[in-house]
Amino acid sequence: MERSTNDQRFATTLANGMALLRCFTPFAPCLTNGELARLSGLSKATVSRLSYTLELIGLLQFDQEARRYRLGAMSLSIAYPLLSRLAVRQVARPLMQQLANRTGGSISLSMRHRASVIYIETTREHDAEDFRPEIGAALPLLGTAAGRAWLAACDDFERDDAYAWLQRSTGMSLSSLGALDVVSTAMRDLHERGFCMSQGDFVHDVNAIALPLRERVRGDLVILNCGMLQHRMPSSKLERKVGPLLRKTAQQIDQLLAQQQVEPAR
Repeated sequence: MERSTNDQRFATTLANGMALLRCFTPFAPCLTNGELARLSGLSKATVSRLSYTLELIGLLQFDQEARRYRLGAMSLSIAYPLLSRLAVRQVARPLMQQLANRTGGSISLSMRHRASVIYIETTREHDAEDFRPEIGAALPLLGTAAGRAWLAACDDFERDDAYAWLQRSTGMSLSSLGALDVVSTAMRDLHERGFCMSQGDFVHDVNAIALPLRERVRGDLVILNCGMLQHRMPSSKLERKVGPLLRKTAQQIDQLLAQQQVEPAR
């Protein structure tokens, strides 16, 4: 939002409206105008105008009984053109399902946005009860195996940009966040093990391993991730049994992407 003060091309009203939409999460699916004002940092009068407008165009829906707003079905259509053009999802999905059935874990693809990684595809064994955020879920870079794999595999320019967003979004320094230590460990794990790990760091009872695909999608790194409830598989067993399978699946996806020239690297 700081760009609005010195960039005449910056549409502040549009940015404010998007800020309101980002306030909605799986943990806060319904919000009042007061809650939207608090979460977005916007004035109540601004929020009232924006929520009314967003409701009229279908991006928000007002629940009369709860007296709260929630995202409207129209909001799904915004992401559809992007998801439909990410052909890596179609290429990877059968291989991901095979891995999920074989391991009993939740298998996901993600890409980085600012200080998060966002799921673009996810699947699991049909009867599994593991933690599995759905497509579009934003997970933290530092606390997840997927985020750590991205930080370990990206180039210096991308990492510096991610660091800037981490500091901006948290208001904390890299040293306070422990970011440099996390990335150093992640880079060592990726080099020595072939994947990065999270042992209950994001969700306390979930272990996860992740690695980057070799083939970039539209110039962006794509991360393949497997998450498992700790009581079903401890981290040592996840590393020993699932790690090689995850690496093999990533290689198969990369081979298909290269052969079919799907979303070639830029």
